[in-house]
Order: sequence, then structure tokens, then C-alpha cells
Amino acid sequence: MGKLFMMDFPTDKVRIVPCYKQEDLLKKIKAESPERVTPPKIADVYGELYFPPAPCHRPYTFCSVVLSADGKMAFTDHPAGPIIAKNNYLDPDGALADFWMLNALRTYSDGIIIGAKTLQTEVNATSHIFDKDLAKERVEVLGKTPHPWNIVVSFDATDIPFEHIIFDVDPEEKLNVAIATSPQGAEYVKKSFAKEHIFIGPYNTKGGIDKDLSTIQESLRANPTKVPVFITGENSNPSSEILLYLLRQLEFRRLLIESPSYNWHLMENKALDEFFINYSMVYAGGTITPGYQLPFSHIEHPHAELLTMGTHRSSFIFTRQKLYYDLTSSVDLSKYKY
Repeated sequence: MGKLFMMDFPTDKVRIVPCYKQEDLLKKIKAESPERVTPPKIADVYGELYFPPAPCHRPYTFCSVVLSADGKMAFTDHPAGPIIAKNNYLDPDGALADFWMLNALRTYSDGIIIGAKTLQTEVNATSHIFDKDLAKERVEVLGKTPHPWNIVVSFDATDIPFEHIIFDVDPEEKLNVAIATSPQGAEYVKKSFAKEHIFIGPYNTKGGIDKDLSTIQESLRANPTKVPVFITGENSNPSSEILLYLLRQLEFRRLLIESPSYNWHLMENKALDEFFINYSMVYAGGTITPGYQLPFSHIEHPHAELLTMGTHRSSFIFTRQKLYYDLTSSVDLSKYKY
């Protein structure tokens, strides 16, 4: 069984210098936040970081991506996402700061959504907290478990590499892993997944979850080493709405989305609350951009308000953006038609 890799993130190498804050909104968020204090290292490197309370029907959701200056997620000749940050030759430590920011968001998260494709392309990928200081502060300051849950999402489970290291982490590391899929996906898991697992569902209504909640909780408590398989939706189509509701009833209040396609899916369904976008000041060109397969219309589209902006030296920009939906109901659309 594998041990989780930990590393040092020297504060002087990853510090993000603030240059803009939406003070009024940040004060409101802080006043409403269930977190009463920012972990010391996050306060030192980034500044205060608070999140609003989770709504009752789903966790509060956010994601983190690094883009090139022209908005690309990857180079076409080397499509691994981290290369956009890593190959910024003007600021070699910028990639470390970008990865540290992801670790900071993991520190607040109860669960992390991971795409099956990520496991296919990154054979050692686990979404645990790499920063030793943050792992300690997560427990001591925020009162959370050592690491957030890793939740692997898939339509039908046929693209999940079940031999991946994520399913074979030493139990002493306390990294809980789950699978979220459709009823057809559950059938494939049953036939193909050798590790011990338990099925939760299938559910296609919130009422079914409410009725079974105590049973679900007891099943998870009684099987701490087994991989839960959350089954939602119909046929080969899982329901993100029902999955998020199930997670919220299981006390997941903060959910970090590390699957680019799932980010866009949640935006399409008006269920992504914040976008942390880090810009590496390189130009990539090509077509590998967020949401290129799910365009929004020029009338109906999400908006973002900048909460904070900071820099790492002169070659990385770090932004925190609050997302808004359904703004067309409050504007005169005739002014925006051509």
C-alpha cells in the first residue's frame, strides 16, 4: 500500500502579494463564515480566506485552475495541465505557488471531485494535502480530518483505472476515497472493482436520500475501509444535483472541484460558487480552453465578480472570483442585442 507524498512549500517562495480586494463583500463573507480564523500559513502566504456557509441542498463549491495569459489550459503538444505553470521560465517558483494555492483550497475542503480521466493521465494522482504545515493546520485550526475525501466521478465507471494508486493508499494515511457513478456504472463496478466496496443508492430523488439517511450514515460508519459507491441518476447518466444533495446531507460543506469538465457542468447547472483562476503569463495558443465543448449564449451566461487579485513576482496572477447566474431577469436585454 502506498504512502502519501508530502513536501515543503517555503513561504518566501510561494507568497502571493495582494493588489486588489473587494473589501465590502469579503467582510460580509467573513462575518457569515463558519470558519472563525484563517490557518496561519494561509494568512501569511495569501491573506485572510473565508467562505460563506453551505446552502442546505448542496456543499459550497469552488475550483482552481491555472490558465495561460490567453486562457488556455494546456499546450497542444503537451496537454498535461501543470505544464502551463511549470514551463513559465520567467518565474520558476510560480508553479510551486500555483500548486500551493490548490493545497490551500484542499485544506478547507471536505471533499474533492476528481475526474476518471485525471487518474488515467496521472498515475500517481491523489488529491491529498501535500503541504505538511497545512495538513497540520487543517486538523488543529479547522478541526477537520487529515485529508479531504477523494470522490472519483464517472458516467459508467468504464473509464476508471481501478488499479490506480488512489485505491491502494495505506489506511493509516486516512485518505477516504469514493466513487460516484450511474446505475449502469455501479453494475460495472460490481463486476470489475476488486477492492471491497459498498453501494449507496441508487437515488434519483432527494426524498429517497432523506428517507434512508440514517441507514446510509450507519453503513458508512460500519464500513470505514470500504470504498463507497454513490449511485445516482438513471441508466448511464448520473445526477450531479442528487450527488451534491447526498454529500450535503452527509455533512460535506465545502467541495473542491478538480475536474475541468465537471467545473463547467456545474456552471451550466448554476451550481459552481467560486472560480480561483491563476494566470501564468505565457501564451499557449491552440484550442484547449475551459468549456470549449459547452458554450454559453451571448444573452444567458454566468458572470464573475473579482473578490481578490494577487501576484507572484511579475509573471503570475492569482484571482478569486464569485460567480453569479440568472442576471438576465434584472436587466433590460434590449440594450444588449445587436
